[in-house]
Amino acid sequence: MKVGIIGATGYTGEELLKCLARHGGVEVAFVSSEQRAGVSLKEVFPHLPAYADLTLCTTEESTRIDVDLVFTCLPAGESVKWGKRFLDKGSKLIDLGSDFRFRSADMYTKWYHIEHPHPELLPDAVYGLTEWHRDDIAHATIVGNPGCYPTSVLLPLLPFVAAGLVADAPIIIDAKSGVSGAGKKATDVTHYVSVNENVTPYKTGRTHRHVGEMEKELRAVGGKQTIVFTPHLVPLTRGMLSTIYVQLAEEKSRDDLFEVLANTYSAEPFVHILTDRMPDMRVAQNSNLCFISLQKVAEANCLILCSAIDNLGKGASTQAVQNMNVMLGFAETAGLL
Repeated sequence: MKVGIIGATGYTGEELLKCLARHGGVEVAFVSSEQRAGVSLKEVFPHLPAYADLTLCTTEESTRIDVDLVFTCLPAGESVKWGKRFLDKGSKLIDLGSDFRFRSADMYTKWYHIEHPHPELLPDAVYGLTEWHRDDIAHATIVGNPGCYPTSVLLPLLPFVAAGLVADAPIIIDAKSGVSGAGKKATDVTHYVSVNENVTPYKTGRTHRHVGEMEKELRAVGGKQTIVFTPHLVPLTRGMLSTIYVQLAEEKSRDDLFEVLANTYSAEPFVHILTDRMPDMRVAQNSNLCFISLQKVAEANCLILCSAIDNLGKGASTQAVQNMNVMLGFAETAGLL
């Protein structure tokens, strides 16, 4: 099967290329970059010898190349413009950006503050949280890959919301991400001097665009809770740790709560439940794995969920390959384990 990557020189593009190099079932037919067009890929990524013969092209040039599936790694409003060109040619699309995470154009505009360029495509898009939408992904033409923070929050939280065990009270989320989540373009906040030996909260409360994505998925399983979310930038290259504070709707023992996770994820190859420790960032780095654990606070009838993923892996590129495997009929673990 032939695939292409639009926006291949960013962190997510690089991770896609690493993963696809060990897949065996796909050929990367093109890689595009507006800034590096005409440059050999081996000059940009000399550590990826599998692609020594590839040269970066412009996105316009890439539209002349036929592929079975295209990955788009572009900012909001840009992925859909180019993705439509490939959809019109019969290719499937996985967007690692934000253009297909909502089926409602109004919700997209609310959280991304721009009009959606092609709202007519949204009803056909499937949200790519694989463990929860696998059957729909298998028949999808368009998949909106989840954001990194939503992946780290929804995987531990959805089983309890879907089971009706979460009270109709605000859900408090404290999350921390490595600097690669901000992309390659440096800002005053992401320069080394700003990040080193520092932890910085940003877009607190309900101002981060991923809040809408999380709440949308809670509503899909019957949840009505409001999310209060504080992300933090930490001085690490990659990794993500989310701590979620949940008021329980009824009394449940620690064993009962772990059973909810086990019943949901016991057959899932990429979700690991830890019963004897809380996860940390390091266990998930450079993988497609999500590690989840919990603590029951009996005095407050409160549940603390903790999850760890790699923001560039399960939070982006390797989850996109997991979705590709489902869409194209490969083993779901191909190139990932």
